[in-house]
Amino acid sequence: MHRPLIYILISLTAGIVVGSYFTVSSCIMLIASTLIVLFVLLSIRKKWITTGFIFLISFIFLLGFFNIQKQNFFLKNEQNVINYIDQGKISIEGIVIEPSISYPDKNVLILQCIRIRQDTSYIPTSGTIRLTIPNNLDFQYGDFVRFRSSLKKINNFQNPGCFNYERFMNLQGIYVSGYIKDSSEIILLRKNAAHIIRLKLESFRIYLKQLIQKNSLSPEKEIIEAMTLGNKNEIPPDVRDIFNKTGISHILSISGLHIGMVGATFFLLIFLILKSSEYLMLKFNIIKLAVTAAFLIIVIYALIAGMGIPVMRATLMAFIFLSALLFGKQNDLYNTLALAGLIILVISPEALFDISFQLSFMSVLAIIFIVPRFSNSLPEKISILPFWIQSIIRYTYLTIIVCIAATIGTLPLIIYYFHRVSCVAIIANIIAVPLLGTLTLAVSMFFILFSFSPVISGFFVQLATFFTQVSITIISKLAALPFSSISLIKPNMIEIAAFYLLIFLVIRLIDEKKKRNIKDEFSPFRFTAIKYLLIFVVLFFAADITYFIFKDKLSSDLQITIIDVGQGNSTLVQFPKGENMLIDGGGFLNCSFDVGKCVVAPFLYKMRISKISTAVLSHPDPDHLLGLIYILNNFKVSQVWKNILHVDSDVYPQWRETIKLNNIKVFLISNKLPPKIINGVRVKVLWPDNNYFKKIKNLSDGDVNNSSVVLKITFGKMSFLIPGDISAAIEKKLIKSGADLKSDVLVVPHHGSNHSSSNEFIKAVACRYAVVSAGESNMFRHPHPSVLQRYRNAGVKIFRTNEDGAVTFKTNGKNLLINTFVRSGY
Repeated sequence: MHRPLIYILISLTAGIVVGSYFTVSSCIMLIASTLIVLFVLLSIRKKWITTGFIFLISFIFLLGFFNIQKQNFFLKNEQNVINYIDQGKISIEGIVIEPSISYPDKNVLILQCIRIRQDTSYIPTSGTIRLTIPNNLDFQYGDFVRFRSSLKKINNFQNPGCFNYERFMNLQGIYVSGYIKDSSEIILLRKNAAHIIRLKLESFRIYLKQLIQKNSLSPEKEIIEAMTLGNKNEIPPDVRDIFNKTGISHILSISGLHIGMVGATFFLLIFLILKSSEYLMLKFNIIKLAVTAAFLIIVIYALIAGMGIPVMRATLMAFIFLSALLFGKQNDLYNTLALAGLIILVISPEALFDISFQLSFMSVLAIIFIVPRFSNSLPEKISILPFWIQSIIRYTYLTIIVCIAATIGTLPLIIYYFHRVSCVAIIANIIAVPLLGTLTLAVSMFFILFSFSPVISGFFVQLATFFTQVSITIISKLAALPFSSISLIKPNMIEIAAFYLLIFLVIRLIDEKKKRNIKDEFSPFRFTAIKYLLIFVVLFFAADITYFIFKDKLSSDLQITIIDVGQGNSTLVQFPKGENMLIDGGGFLNCSFDVGKCVVAPFLYKMRISKISTAVLSHPDPDHLLGLIYILNNFKVSQVWKNILHVDSDVYPQWRETIKLNNIKVFLISNKLPPKIINGVRVKVLWPDNNYFKKIKNLSDGDVNNSSVVLKITFGKMSFLIPGDISAAIEKKLIKSGADLKSDVLVVPHHGSNHSSSNEFIKAVACRYAVVSAGESNMFRHPHPSVLQRYRNAGVKIFRTNEDGAVTFKTNGKNLLINTFVRSGY
């Protein structure tokens, strides 16, 4: 059978995918595996080759199925720390097993639990904890610490399109998180409690970091540190954004590219050195010597980079490819890549769901598939040019072809995960890969190899800084171009598969056209089949694009979704005929986590929304405002509605500057404005009353909440009331004003605070459904139990974003359809 490893890899991948969604008891798995092994042995004895291979494929499928679920068996251990979730504050002792992860506002430790302290006794404990500590506390790998914290289950923001953070952490064996408020809750018991070799390595890494910081300036030092030590969290956000816009952010994360470039650079360098000696050429196979030396350099680089999971996967893949070269098996790169994928997924099945693995694997596959077919397509006329000019032309041409192939191979995944594609990616990669991926990285390796001498290593750091500075200058100019990058909607799996099929068919059609002059290889039937399949895929994309363009314009329903943004508010209103309104964007004060970027935007991309007709800021509190800033910067927003209130805060000037830079129209709204009809839907502003706020001189937090825009949205017989963070005092004023508050659906005021949702207000609204937007275990303890009881007493069905996830109401003006993300998983 031709390339059997490919079939085995597909079977293992299928088993991992199925096993990640379905669970089967270990007893059934054992019985099935035993039966399949027996059938395999019987097939071998009877020499049933095809049958035996089918049973072998089935066994590999079960291997993948079981392998992805192995963590579940460890969780059943009574000593696992997961059994202490939501038990209040407990004292835990454990060892820091990874270098501290630094963020601008916090540090994160990964700890292996050893025991729990209760009074004077200890209870042995197992499991891993993700512990968040203040950024002024510093702990190192190997520190044995005692801390006191409430343990929480790692949770997601439960919205369509949102990154499944819980699953991502669970696949790494981390199910529990904790939080430390200050130094009084954590103490260092002793240092150097981990493996001595790893401790020495981490000490050396700290020394290298100090050398980089001493001989380089920001942002060059952070980039060099990211590419050598693997710490990219300290790169300034504006620099990270420049790399994202130009499509070269992959250079900032150590992956297969870095491992490959280090291996290729030092292989070539060592090969040229060995080639200069006639004695060595006659005595040894210098290619194999160069391969061996290159791999040793790769191992050193992997160790210095921190031996993270992506680094170790890339190192393993490089080892397999170098081994193929070493043993003369480099001609069948497909089998080599399949073998690399097999070994990685057997050792680490969770890698299948890792973005870096997917991007690395698909880029290598695309390069293997595309580049050889076009590598010799240069015109023969260049042969009359001098040799050195021919070499430059061939290198430039090959670089362009490799960049195009890698871009094609990863394009659907980049759009799927990052919702953005760079229009200058090929140009930027042609510049950045040689400068940063080759020169800077090679010089940085010399800095590591000569680190015993601060003077010599300092020189190499300064040289690497120069190349990095040149790269940043060029990349910044590319990023400044108005067309440097565009935001795109999130493709579905069928569209991604169709794209790859389209590329495959185009390349195969080109192959078939080349074979027309070779009678033994050309098949008219195969050529015709490929041509018609290609036409079918093109027609599919034409129909798909047509459907996307017209589906919203032909929509006759109103859809309102209360998005799960944690402790905050954000509501998407989708009017008939495709017009959209976003009310608030959520957000966390003094936190590096951008709710707009990481929660609201992925939801909008999943809903295939790239344009927001109206963005509404109910009031300028961070948990309503901050997320909108990213939306205004990255979506086509036509206008902003807000109240007249201006608050002097750290975030409000940034809000105003964002509106100015994006040339967005601003409308100040109040209850004096007439209702606005949007495609048959009536939108009425019930609050604020501007005269009320003219009497207030010194605004309190309560006054800011009471300035919230209150909207009533009516479509046919169905009404929705969205009141922001108003208190009972404003509720009373609304009732007294005679405003028509009666609605079918109410977004509960102020996240269910006890200072809102008075009995009189609930009676006046007379809603059937109420939605509380609040974070899990939030510090304000919203929603208040007494508030929930008031709604229950009124016969109201309550939804909560922290329990139900995103809540969607869809109506044609007569009937109401309700969906929650947790219940339906839409």
